[in-house]
Amino acid sequence: MAVRLQLAAGVEVLERWAESAPQAERNIVYEALFAVGDGSAFLVYDIFGDPRDPGNFLVMVKPGLVLKIMVQRAQSAFEIRYVGAIDDDLGVRASQPEGAEPE
Repeated sequence: MAVRLQLAAGVEVLERWAESAPQAERNIVYEALFAVGDGSAFLVYDIFGDPRDPGNFLVMVKPGLVLKIMVQRAQSAFEIRYVGAIDDDLGVRASQPEGAEPE
């Protein structure tokens, strides 16, 4: 049974990324977000748990493009943590406030 989730936070992360993203990439990310919301994402996309950040998942939207979300099961909600290219520093960048230095 699919669990419906409501977007609770992270719209500003999505908006910052969308400012410079091509329309085609924006469309596929929005489609992935709808799939997360209606519970079908696990059937459609490759999704990986983030071992450094429990409760966070990486949704492989397309090769080289990832969506990081935090699922809040108790609230039936999710938060957008990162949208963009995959890189080695993804976990640090996605969990740090903008302008903060990694520890």
